[in-house]
Amino acid sequence: MNNMTEKLINDGSETKRARMNLISSLTGGALMLIGFVCLVIKGLSVEYIDETGLLHENFFLIPVGFLFLLCGAIIILITGSCFLWKKHRQQVQAGLQKQV
Repeated sequence: MNNMTEKLINDGSETKRARMNLISSLTGGALMLIGFVCLVIKGLSVEYIDETGLLHENFFLIPVGFLFLLCGAIIILITGSCFLWKKHRQQVQAGLQKQV
């Protein structure tokens, strides 16, 4: 292949990779935002005991909120790690090509 064809192929794959990184980061951020909202709603919700002695509270929002926070953080960490790993690998390959 000639040099221009290789450049076009590399640019296309870089665009796809950048789009996937953006989508993954936005998904992770949205999950973390939902987790924060769940925890805020839990903190602002009213807890009371009715006349029959039954406690009314939204306890389920605590584990759900932390689950969303954890999932969002994991997605963002994996996306960032993959991005840094690929960037490092490209720099190493560029350095090897300069030596040749």
